[in-house]
Parts: sequence; C-alpha cells; structure tokens
Amino acid sequence: MAPRTAAIGVDVDSLHHYYRIHGLDETAATEASWAVGVPRFLDLFAELGVPATFYCVAEDLDRPVVRDYLRAVVAAGHEIGNHTWHHRYDLVRLPAEARRAEVAEGRARLSAAAGVDVVGFRSPGYTTSAALQADLAATGHTYDTSVFPCAPYYLAKAGVMGWMRLRGRHTESILSGPGVLTAPRRPYRSHARDPFRRGDGLPQYPVSVAAGVPLIGTAFTALGQAASVAAVAAGLRLQRHLTLEFHAVDLLSLADDGLDPTLAMQPDLKVSVARKRAIFKAALGYVARRAQVARLADLAAGAPHSAA
Repeated sequence: MAPRTAAIGVDVDSLHHYYRIHGLDETAATEASWAVGVPRFLDLFAELGVPATFYCVAEDLDRPVVRDYLRAVVAAGHEIGNHTWHHRYDLVRLPAEARRAEVAEGRARLSAAAGVDVVGFRSPGYTTSAALQADLAATGHTYDTSVFPCAPYYLAKAGVMGWMRLRGRHTESILSGPGVLTAPRRPYRSHARDPFRRGDGLPQYPVSVAAGVPLIGTAFTALGQAASVAAVAAGLRLQRHLTLEFHAVDLLSLADDGLDPTLAMQPDLKVSVARKRAIFKAALGYVARRAQVARLADLAAGAPHSAA
C-alpha cells in the first residue's frame, strides 16, 4: 500500500487584499506578509524538515524586495505556485481573455522571477470553473488546488458577506456556487464540464477537511494545539492524502508586529505569533511523523489520480 502523503501550502496574500475583503481603506497596508510572514514560515518548515508550496501573486514582483524573498523560498527547496497575476477575487467571472491572462501572466512572471518552472495553481478565494480549469491546462499547469469542499467555511463566508451587504459595506470577495460542497475530498482528476466531478482532466488536490474541520491555519488557530493535532490525526485516519493550507498572515499578529488596528476584523491576528507557531508546529509535526510530506508538483508528477 502506498504511504500516506501530505502537502503544505502557504498563500502569500499581501495585506492590501485583507483590506479589500473587509471593505477597508488599504493605504495603511504594509509588506508584512512577505517581509515577516514568509520568513517565519521558512523557519518553521526548516525546523520541521518539511517542504511546502508558496502560492504567490505575480503583481507583488513589481516591488523589488519581494523578488529577494521569492528567491529565498526557492533556495530553501520549496515550490512556487501560481496565485494569479493580480489576485482577482472575481477571477471566474472575468471575460475569457482577461481570465486567461491572469493565469498565463501569473505563471510566466513567477517562473521568470523564481528561475523555476511554476506548474501549480490556487485560485483567489477558492473559486474555480470548467473554463478556468481549461485555462490552467492550456497554459502548462500540471495541477490545481483551488477546491475547498467545506460546508462550515462556506456557510461562514456566506454569512459574513451577507452581514457586510446589510450594512452597506463593500467586499471584493465572492462566493462559489454550492456545487463545490459536493466535490470529492480526495485528490482526483476534474471533469471537463464540471470541476467538482471526477473525470480525466487536470489533477485537483482539494484543501482537506476532516470530520467537518477545515485543515487550514485559521482553523488551527481557533482550535488550539490539542484540538488541531486531533483534527490532523482524524484526517490521516480518514484519508491517505492531506492538503494543508495556510496564509502568510497566519504567522503575523497585531500586537507583535505593530499592524494597523483596523485589521482586528481578522480575528486570528489578535493571537500572538508564539501561540500560533506552537499550534502549527504541533499539528505539522504530527503529520510529518506519520506521512510523506511532499511538494504538490512532485506528487502530481508521480500520481495517476484515477477517475475511479
């Protein structure tokens, strides 16, 4: 029997995207996601001895300091993934030419800056469509990890967006159709007409959910150390592969890093970096001792992803 596998992803969303989600003025946004969050994750992964994939936004490369951090990620042996050119939350609603450009330019610019072939993709806001899947295949991507079939997350996101609308506040975030909740929980090849069904298309690695618990950084922060370890333990019992997902801001803190207090709308930023790091280390350490942790590009290159 093949060994259990796991993959760790970090979405490097610059802080201005969080201002946009919450309808805030983004002029106070800093480079903390790249300058602070990314190095902290690199230190954590080095301590645990695990590889990861950092999903990056190509427009960030316009700031020279970002290129230095990108090269540091590659030098540490981690994968670079495509998180689009401009991180458009409405990616799946864009006209075909604009949508394709977000995918193609993101990959091309990141590959050139990193000096490696970028082949993996994660969509902003976990949204996808059959047309987007076709774009990914046509532009040289070998896998996608945009599907997040988690009902609690879906309902919570819908509730927050509804609350904001009732109060006349704008958000750039959008909600996927409910079809995502029917998607397979295990890696699969997507169907040409429906990315949430099995077919013979691009390999899809859904963000993992165990017994209703999303295996993501914000959930681990809310659960605490013991419950987070229990969640990943349940995931490993239920599935032979886990895709764990974090954001660079998951290792930032309002108090520790002097961030704009208006970002307190992001609850996990109220938690200290030391506490969050201890939680993540415990959960990831548990996984690393019981599964083969690999970059998704490597897993996609070697796995058949049967449609059965």
